[in-house]
Amino acid sequence: MTATFDTDELVEPLAAFASLPDWLAAAMQSARVAESLARHVPQLSGGRLALLDCAPQRLRAKGSDWLARYELTVAEPGGEPRTVVLVGELRPPGHPVRGRRGDGAFRSDGWHCVLPDLGLELHPQERDEALPALESLVQPCAAAELLEPVLQEAGYDGARITSCEPVVVRYKPGSRCTVVVHLGYAGPVGGPSPVVLKIHQGDKGQSAWAAMNALWARQEAWRDAVRLAEPLGYLREQRILVQGPVPETLTLKELAREAIARADRDGLDRLREELAKTARALAALHGCRASYPRTESFEDELLEVDGVVRRLSLSVPDIGTAAAPLLAVLGDRAAAVPAEAAVPAHHDFRPAQVLLHDGHVGFIDFDGACMVEPALDLGRFRAKLRDIGVSTLGLGEQPVDVERVEASLRLLDDLCEHFLGEYQRHAVVSRERVVLWETCDLLTGLLHAWTKVRLLRVEPR
Repeated sequence: MTATFDTDELVEPLAAFASLPDWLAAAMQSARVAESLARHVPQLSGGRLALLDCAPQRLRAKGSDWLARYELTVAEPGGEPRTVVLVGELRPPGHPVRGRRGDGAFRSDGWHCVLPDLGLELHPQERDEALPALESLVQPCAAAELLEPVLQEAGYDGARITSCEPVVVRYKPGSRCTVVVHLGYAGPVGGPSPVVLKIHQGDKGQSAWAAMNALWARQEAWRDAVRLAEPLGYLREQRILVQGPVPETLTLKELAREAIARADRDGLDRLREELAKTARALAALHGCRASYPRTESFEDELLEVDGVVRRLSLSVPDIGTAAAPLLAVLGDRAAAVPAEAAVPAHHDFRPAQVLLHDGHVGFIDFDGACMVEPALDLGRFRAKLRDIGVSTLGLGEQPVDVERVEASLRLLDDLCEHFLGEYQRHAVVSRERVVLWETCDLLTGLLHAWTKVRLLRVEPR
């Protein structure tokens, strides 16, 4: 009998996470930040610059402080608009800002601003210090010069690049960036196009490189079930991973969102078909006998989640014990139901990492790949599928239709069971362990709606 984790004594304490405190939400509200900047920055309040737009881009928990990033569009009277990036810290109540307002020219050396009403201290960012190689990836000549020897060493001896068009497709400041580069070659023998470049703040690129090579050495085990990117090179010093393309028409996340929102038979039938292909592909990867350097366990995951709660409680003390009952029961159940043998797992497996094209599925983003029980990938995937489904309800924008919510939850139960059942047609996995990982990931998603201050995701999660 599979354990459940929806009892009142476990769920009711989580109500502490139902809404963000105003001081935290305010720092991600464009209008409030723009109004504060206009009042406290002399260049803006005095009319020397007009603030045309203020886009909060990031707010992340770090100890008792929160790292902030904003992209401003400003213009001098009669001048052309230009972009300014401000970064800094948000201080919780009781932790006053430590700086003082700079009086120099806007964006000059040493300039910074303090927004005391919001608890923000900000300064201009000229470049992403955590990703120093990023600038070279988005310059066509520099990217071509970097790529040509990598491709030749990867076996494309005739690769002579004649055109190079890099496009940033995903960027998380201070963390990672993905650049798709469209290439042209001289002569009939060239190389792949496009090529995907990924740069990470830490060692995830190295982990992905090791995992992709391990998988590529076992192609016979998975090539009929899934498409994977060819590993082309890893530049250790710059932390740049170079890989081939995976064909894509749309992602499984996009298909799921549309099918669940419309709830029509044809759309849901196609979604179930693609979920079945995804389950088969995942089973093929798990069974390919590749080996990765990194390992992980459910106990590691619980410790990490507990650490997130503790860090949040440094600035929001009221939530310090809200997750404790659920974490305790998860730990007890994990001890009672032993983990299964480790397999080469994706680790961050979710519908957004599944690409659909011409009847085939492809998997991307092996940055977190590790050896762990198969239930991790299945549980995490099911949790993300539920998250996608609930987000289509538009909670928070209008009064909740209880019947609609209950019908959607039943549909999500059915889709999750379909995915697990299809996987079990090809490989063995413990349902109990899948539910453990799934529950843990649902809690993690709720916590990250806080740590990343995702205003529209708190209530649904």
